[in-house]
Amino acid sequence: MNNMTDLKAIQARSLEMAEYFVAFYKEHDLLCYLCGGGAIGALRNKGVIPWDDDLDFFMPRKDYEKLAELWPRYADERYFLSKSNKDFVDRNLFITIRDKEKTCIKPYQQDLELPHGLALDVLPLDYFSKNQLFALIKKIISWKSMRRY
Repeated sequence: MNNMTDLKAIQARSLEMAEYFVAFYKEHDLLCYLCGGGAIGALRNKGVIPWDDDLDFFMPRKDYEKLAELWPRYADERYFLSKSNKDFVDRNLFITIRDKEKTCIKPYQQDLELPHGLALDVLPLDYFSKNQLFALIKKIISWKSMRRY
């Protein structure tokens, strides 16, 4: 495995991974959106933000769960899908797609038995109706106001 310390090399490899990921989701009729710094970089810089070291994607929950089912069966062996469950905890609350050929160890995961490859983050996007959203906002506001006392 090669150690990834050069930011430009990390960004280039992340883009290669993203190209594979996008081809995979298209092939399997999944929907995803570039988000976070990757989306800002694509719009503002016509590339990546100079200091950004990863790419993030949103997926509707239905497609997110389908991705977790499809990936182990159909994805290229170079990439590993990591998702915490009752038997495995990777200390992320979302899916990561890891490159097994490169090493990029995050300090909070250094003691875990998993491929420590460069990763794309895939976050679920959940739907809330207006009523559900307003109820959640009310709950948060009342919780915050209770904390003041």
